Amino acid sequence: MEATLKKDYPEEFKRIINITYSFSDGWRKVHNPDTGHDVADNLTTTEFAIAMLAARGWTYQEISTHIGISLNTVKAHMKSVMSKLGVEQKSELKKYMLK
Repeated sequence: MEATLKKDYPEEFKRIINITYSFSDGWRKVHNPDTGHDVADNLTTTEFAIAMLAARGWTYQEISTHIGISLNTVKAHMKSVMSKLGVEQKSELKKYMLK
């Protein structure tokens, strides 16, 4: 859906993204009771979305297709996520993300 909105309605998509960023900045500051960790609030909204999907086992290609960005962009975001969280393996993301 995001890819279609972005392509066919770029101004509306930009407005929705701006609203999402405003909302998600505070929303990400949530405690994960299952792991005892805070949800990763130092990630950008895009990094957070990608990390959530990756933590659920999505492949980078699946994330790329779903979000409508290139595979290399997904990889770059994941590199940033891993660095910010101080993790080395995708499987470690689960402790920082909500289930």
